[in-house]
Amino acid sequence: MERELEPRWPEEERAAGERSRDAWEQFFASGGNEPGHGDLPLGDDQEPKARDVRARYEQELLRYPNVVGVTTGIRTRQGAPTREPCLVVYVERKVPAESLASDELLPAEIEGVPVDVVQTGTIEPLPA
Repeated sequence: MERELEPRWPEEERAAGERSRDAWEQFFASGGNEPGHGDLPLGDDQEPKARDVRARYEQELLRYPNVVGVTTGIRTRQGAPTREPCLVVYVERKVPAESLASDELLPAEIEGVPVDVVQTGTIEPLPA
C-alpha cells in the first residue's frame, strides 16, 4: 500500500527549514572548513567527549517531555552550523521555557558539552 506524505509544516516553519537546509548545504560545499573556524573533525567517532556524555545521559534526556531522540552533532545558531560539537536533542515541538516546569527544562550544557534542541515535528514510522 502506497501512502503519500504531505507537508504538515506552516509556511513560516517551512521557510525556516529551507534557510537551514541552505546554510548546511553551504557548510558542506565549503568542506566544513570556513575561514576562521579552525579544523574541527566532523563525525561521531571523532568527538569523544560529546560521545561519552551522550552515552551517560541519553536515557535521562529521553525522559524529558517531548524528547524523541538524542545524538551528537554540530551546534547550529540561527539555522547555521557553528562547527561546535554538541549533543543534539530532538523534540517533537519546541515549547517556550516559561511554559515548562523547572524540572522539564533541558539543560543548556552537560559536562561542558552544549545541548542543541532541534524541533522535528511528529515522527511516524513508514508502513512496511
